Amino acid sequence: MSNLLDWGKLVSQGRAKAHGISWSNEEGSALFTIARATGKNIAEIAPYIRKGILTLGAFEKAQGSSEIVNPLLKLSKDDLLKKAEAAGISASSDATKEVLAQVISETGEVKEEVKEKVEEAKPEVKKKVSKVVKKKTSKK
Repeated sequence: MSNLLDWGKLVSQGRAKAHGISWSNEEGSALFTIARATGKNIAEIAPYIRKGILTLGAFEKAQGSSEIVNPLLKLSKDDLLKKAEAAGISASSDATKEVLAQVISETGEVKEEVKEKVEEAKPEVKKKVSKVVKKKTSKK
């Protein structure tokens, strides 16, 4: 028997923890308790629950933290697909907003990391190049 659930849709709506993974009883309870107390929809609260924030107090403290909720999730799926394409990521419209936001963020983080390493390596590379140039010019 095949699984007819649209996990991507369930995850994007906050109705599932991840693709193929349901909320635990504790997580589900926290999700609905926080939603009821704040008036927010479960899709807005789900990223916090996925990070282990299970109380209203912890939710209120963590709100707005870019470490918890990827700011790219505020964009529409079409905008995320355009950003992915601009970043050289081949993505289909089947990808969920969460996956697109995560991959775009990771690509940006990798590019920043590479840029930092290049900047750190520049003085060492310049030294090596100057040594090679000096050796070649002194042999003539």
